[in-house]
Amino acid sequence: MSLVRKLVFGAALTSMGMAEVAAAQEPACLSEREVTSLVTYALPVVMDSTMKTCRPQLSPQGYFAMQGPGLVQRYAARKGAAWPDAKAALIKLGGSDAKMKDVVASLTDEALQPFAEGIVSAMVTKGIKPGQCRAIERGVRLLSPLPPENTAELVTFVLVLADKPKVRGAVGASKKSDLPICPAV
Repeated sequence: MSLVRKLVFGAALTSMGMAEVAAAQEPACLSEREVTSLVTYALPVVMDSTMKTCRPQLSPQGYFAMQGPGLVQRYAARKGAAWPDAKAALIKLGGSDAKMKDVVASLTDEALQPFAEGIVSAMVTKGIKPGQCRAIERGVRLLSPLPPENTAELVTFVLVLADKPKVRGAVGASKKSDLPICPAV
């Protein structure tokens, strides 16, 4: 769970240059819908970067090598629809720094998307240890029959659940996620 949190949402925070801002200020929380939009937008980049990072550790006849590119394409088909809400969530993560929000909001999608995706890719590459590749490949293979929207919602569900104090204690996590998820109503 912490790997998913680091790869998907740590990347989202950092991709906007807001990790320091989020740590210094208490930003508005994100709804589960906004988190799902971020996940939906980031998953194709996360999967593609993971496959490239893990390629030397995995079989050339394994799932990533044989089925991975098609899976990335299937997930990428949802990115465009998720982008408006994902962008709004990223802007919201700017906290109370109005100047940062204005800068991000003023960027065109054509300028912002490649920047965000490049940061996500770099974080994935940095965050994956070679010994994790087989488990990640297996997890992706197990999730692959799900429609992309179900996978994104499942990741969101896990992130929300993992952020609850009792669950964090049960799995030995000492701190809340850096992603400010609104408490369920």
